[in-house]
Amino acid sequence: MNLDLFRRLSLNGLKYFLYFLFVFFLGRLSFLITFGNFTDLSSYKVGVIEAFIVGARFDVSAICYGFLPVVLLWLISLFLPKRFNIGYSRFYGSFIKYYLIFVLVVFLSLIIIDYFFYQFFQSHINLLFFGIFEDDTTAVLNSVWTDYPIFKILITYVIAIVGLLFVSKRVKKSLARPIIQQSKALSLVLLLLFPLVFVGMRGSVGVFTLRREHTNITANEFVNSLCYNALYSLKFANSERKENRINPDIESELKANGYESLLGVLQHYKGEQLDLFDNNLERKTAYSEFLEQNPPNVIFLQMESMSNHYFDMNSKEFNLIGDLAGQLDDLYYFKNSLSAYNGTIQTLENFILGTPKTIISQSVYFDTPFSSAITLPFKSKGYDTYFLTGASISWRNIDKMLQKQSFDYIEGKNNILESYPGAEEFAWGVHDGYLMDYILDKLKVDDGKPKFIFGLTISNHTPFVVPKSYTTQPIVMPDSLKQKIRVDEQTAYANFYSHQYGAAMLAKLIEEVRNSPLGENTIIAASGDHNIRQVFEYSPEEGFLKRSVPILFYIPEKYKPSNFDQERVSSHKDIFPTLFNLSLSEAIYTYTGDNLFGNESKYHFAINDYNFIADSIGAVAIENNQPYYYTWSNPSQKRKLKIDEANSTHAKYMLEKMKSFTTMKTIKIYQDINKAQELKKQL
Repeated sequence: MNLDLFRRLSLNGLKYFLYFLFVFFLGRLSFLITFGNFTDLSSYKVGVIEAFIVGARFDVSAICYGFLPVVLLWLISLFLPKRFNIGYSRFYGSFIKYYLIFVLVVFLSLIIIDYFFYQFFQSHINLLFFGIFEDDTTAVLNSVWTDYPIFKILITYVIAIVGLLFVSKRVKKSLARPIIQQSKALSLVLLLLFPLVFVGMRGSVGVFTLRREHTNITANEFVNSLCYNALYSLKFANSERKENRINPDIESELKANGYESLLGVLQHYKGEQLDLFDNNLERKTAYSEFLEQNPPNVIFLQMESMSNHYFDMNSKEFNLIGDLAGQLDDLYYFKNSLSAYNGTIQTLENFILGTPKTIISQSVYFDTPFSSAITLPFKSKGYDTYFLTGASISWRNIDKMLQKQSFDYIEGKNNILESYPGAEEFAWGVHDGYLMDYILDKLKVDDGKPKFIFGLTISNHTPFVVPKSYTTQPIVMPDSLKQKIRVDEQTAYANFYSHQYGAAMLAKLIEEVRNSPLGENTIIAASGDHNIRQVFEYSPEEGFLKRSVPILFYIPEKYKPSNFDQERVSSHKDIFPTLFNLSLSEAIYTYTGDNLFGNESKYHFAINDYNFIADSIGAVAIENNQPYYYTWSNPSQKRKLKIDEANSTHAKYMLEKMKSFTTMKTIKIYQDINKAQELKKQL
């Protein structure tokens, strides 16, 4: 065995290995410095150190996979005749240099992507990452170019590559020296590198390889997140994508969640409230002679990135919601509310179908007609149904999906531009103001039928641009907030003005409807599709605020409800059940949540992403497959949480409620998919 050559190559290869480990360490350190709240972390000093140690295991594992070709060259060197030492050393030096530059660029790219992904979404790479490749590529690249420090990123690449070249120069000098025969003891010890590389790849000497569970080292979500590196975040996200792919196997779904039958799921969810819905998940609105004779127009607006946090911060000087501020007293505003998801397409599908499984529009099941579609109750009462947006109607293939959901009219950017040739556009389509005008024009057409309109806005999206036709109202950021933003002030202000514009356009539509004859018989509801997470950092204790969006209703006098609890905990699941009960008499609809103005349900809860649930007592968040239970620091405000015992009785109750809710809705979607597939087979 050529132990001397092996010793030289492996020892020099380890220099590169240590350099890669150093790069990963710097990535984790910059993550801690940028996103860590050191006041909160002062109680977790030991936990932070442990997170870096566990993180190093993840790093070593990733590096070992990248170094496999290098290890193979070490193995080959053991069996080479000594006459090939010089030539093989040169080949090794050249190969390892260029190969590891490639590996470094790949690893560093993922580290940078994960860093900015966390900056935007307050999470390591997750399922939303894959949606980037299925989105409007041009608009995404436009956002990257305008929102991210391209020059600084390029400098990072240059510094990292120069560092590797420095190591390579030292290795090259070492390889050029004559091989001196030394004690075999060191070489024999180095043979242990082969089993150590195998152990390093596994990240463990135990039964299990590195898993999410290894990151659960403290009760603090952020500290635990330090354990991850970008490669494992991507790996776990991909595994989650596979686990959450749309596979309409009802028996497997029941078994995976510990249920024997759908009836068992429904009983588990309803508890003693057996009249919440029937075994087909259907409810019926109450009979109303007034609604029978006076069906109102109904508009729902999914507002891009409309944030409850911004509503909370709004003031005369720090004007984040424009003219909408003057209308809030006349609206029904549910301020303790959560979005369905943290992405636009996921929230859109959840509104329209009530689905925990997304993205359906870009799956093979896009043409499934779902019995839970929100249009069906309106269609049963003679409504014309519209889907209107300033975006391209083919975005995410939504037009093909919506065509199967009983929408009579599906119109987007091109339709608006035909009506308003001078409408201002940006990366994602036509600005919201023109969409609002277009909606108003549709309402004014008197064809003898009431109208249901679903509007999807887009303006408050990166790159943050407001149209020239809009006169912004002054925004002065308080000095106290300047210390809390995690983007440059220019980006923050661009977002603030964009949010103000979107809210102002909503206010404009409401005002124009209110001041016209339409105001007597048109109900308008609106909510943000998700909070904007790019500008502010949210601690785990601010998990509710991080996911919180406003839910707003404009309701004409004759249709106003008798009950209203502004403090009620709610989420997107409750909006359409509320609209059905406000506008339709004896209409059957699929249960997705509760009537916000009713008292049919004794337990009120909000849910986000089907892994975060909140109620009047607290919240449960599932992170890295581990539940974290919080109670309200101030129950009257419901903004700040405090960590509590995850094994408490109420925490377990909330987890079970979320599981049964998710399971029964998933099965409902699967039933429709299976039915549609069977019909296709018969054709």
